[in-house]
Amino acid sequence: MKTDLTATRVIPILGDPVAQVSTPGIWNAQFARTGQDAVCVPISLPAQGLDAFVAWVRLSDNLPGFLTTIPHKAALTEACDRVEPDAQILGVVNTIRRDPDGTLIGEMFDGHGMLDAIEATGARIRGARIALCGAGAAGSAIAIQAIRRGAAGLFISDMVPAQAEALVARLAGLGKTELATGPAEMADAAEILINASPAGSPGMLDAPFPAKVIEAATCVADAVTDPAETVLIALARAAGVRVVQGAEMAAHQGARMRAFLGLEAG
Repeated sequence: MKTDLTATRVIPILGDPVAQVSTPGIWNAQFARTGQDAVCVPISLPAQGLDAFVAWVRLSDNLPGFLTTIPHKAALTEACDRVEPDAQILGVVNTIRRDPDGTLIGEMFDGHGMLDAIEATGARIRGARIALCGAGAAGSAIAIQAIRRGAAGLFISDMVPAQAEALVARLAGLGKTELATGPAEMADAAEILINASPAGSPGMLDAPFPAKVIEAATCVADAVTDPAETVLIALARAAGVRVVQGAEMAAHQGARMRAFLGLEAG
């Protein structure tokens, strides 16, 4: 029997570089487990190739959309016909859906993935005091979702203090969450700690929060995936605090992204 390869749904993930991304392996294993005729393919694409790629996507019937990583998240917001509200605030997207008429809709799922993973531990975002380290794209997405889900307070720190202050200024008026910035050691009233910075990744081994802040928390989450057991996660485990690893955030984010693209959740 001849296989109809045009029925296979193809989901590219763009990056420059792209060799470091783990998404294709994770998604393809998921497709195999759920019996979906779909494949996620990494594509190394420099910025000058984006226009041609987007034009091709609009015409491809078996492509439900695509994913993107550095450095295209901001540029691709301009290529979308519509950008969902949170992604509009952020100015970046990581998932673009292609509707049957070729319309492209962009969304950013980092915040959804992290907070879904935290809530899966039994921790409650609504009414919680949260400390977030990292005010880049991922941290900004997490901050928006914390506000959307009714956090009582959100304390944001960053290696570049001005970046944290700029994020707080952008988020002002988004919800009723009390916002503040400052050094991470000042976050001693937080119940939930979230790292969305490079701290804890290879070459940057220090935990982003001091031990006394970690020990006082009820849940500690880290977006870093390599290593899986970061210094922050190890300190939280030793203190008996529930934890969320980067892989758990990625799994919850992936489920949201696949649903957005019209793929089976599985």
